[in-house]
Amino acid sequence: MSNLFPTVNEEIINLEENNKQEFKGSYAINFETGEFIKNSDGSIKILDEFEAYAQWCEKAMLTARYKYGAYSDRYGKDIIGSDITDKKFVELELKRITQEALMVHPLTRSVDSFSFEWKGSNVYYSFEVTTTKNRTTVFKSNKKVW
Repeated sequence: MSNLFPTVNEEIINLEENNKQEFKGSYAINFETGEFIKNSDGSIKILDEFEAYAQWCEKAMLTARYKYGAYSDRYGKDIIGSDITDKKFVELELKRITQEALMVHPLTRSVDSFSFEWKGSNVYYSFEVTTTKNRTTVFKSNKKVW
């Protein structure tokens, strides 16, 4: 009688080796105009891997999560309600939504070193993003709260 359970040669797969993604550059975008940035010769400026990553971070922070069907549920940042009056709570929420928005990218190692400055109903904040390749950049943003 033949064996009811087949024997299979199992191949061991090392996920870390097979999970490496190669990131390339991107076209430079002027977020104020929505246009591509051009070189002096008229060609579109190409960003290197780190510049493209920094541009991705900036774009993710400018995009409201769940608003555009072209993006997944993980892309963009959540919106803070306007009925919140506690400044410490707003700062904690800004930190949380910023970290959530940027930690989805495979190149992001950490989002930290937040600093906040309040001017009336506006909060100006900065934070540091470190990549898995140990490159760091500082971003600045602001939010009108009330």
